[in-house]
Amino acid sequence: MKSLIYHCLFLVTLVILVTGQMGSASGQTVQLPSIERFTYSGSLLVPDRGRAYLGGLNSAAGSGGPSHSFQSSQASVNVTIIDLDAIDRQILGGTPEQFLRQQRDQSTSDETRRTPSAVPEREGKSLVRYARSQFSKGNTDTANDAYRMAIAVLSPTLRQLAIKEYKSRFPNSLD
Repeated sequence: MKSLIYHCLFLVTLVILVTGQMGSASGQTVQLPSIERFTYSGSLLVPDRGRAYLGGLNSAAGSGGPSHSFQSSQASVNVTIIDLDAIDRQILGGTPEQFLRQQRDQSTSDETRRTPSAVPEREGKSLVRYARSQFSKGNTDTANDAYRMAIAVLSPTLRQLAIKEYKSRFPNSLD
C-alpha cells in the first residue's frame, strides 16, 4: 500500500519536473488516488447455503452546488458446506453404511471409528457450548442461532434439554 503511494508521488513529481523543463508554466491539477479500506474481525454462525451481512460504509459529500457524491461499500459472505464424504460415497458407490464400514476397516484412529449418529450429536453439543459462551458475552443473536442449530441435530433426549435451556434464555422464541 505504501509503495503504491510512493510510486504515485514519484510519478507526480516526475510529471511536474518534465512539464516545468519544457516551458509549460500553466497550472495543472493532478488528482491523487483516494484509497479507503475496512476490515471485519469476528465470528458468526451461518447455516449451509446461507448468507450473512458483515457490515458496510456509507459516505456522502456535497459542495453546496449541484455536484455531490455518494459512496457505499459493504461486505457479506455466502456459505456452502461441501460434504466430501458424501461425494466420495457417490463416486465410489455403495450405501453410506458400507462406505463407513470400509473407512473404519482402513483406519485405526478413533476419529474414523465414530458412528454416523455420533457426529451430529457431537456437533450439537459443541453448538450448545458455543451458544452458552456467546450468551454470556451478550451476543444474543449469535447465541439464538447456535441454539436453533443445535436443537436441529441433537438426539431427542438432549434436544429436550437444549430446548428447555433455550426457552429459559429466550422465552418468546420457540412455539
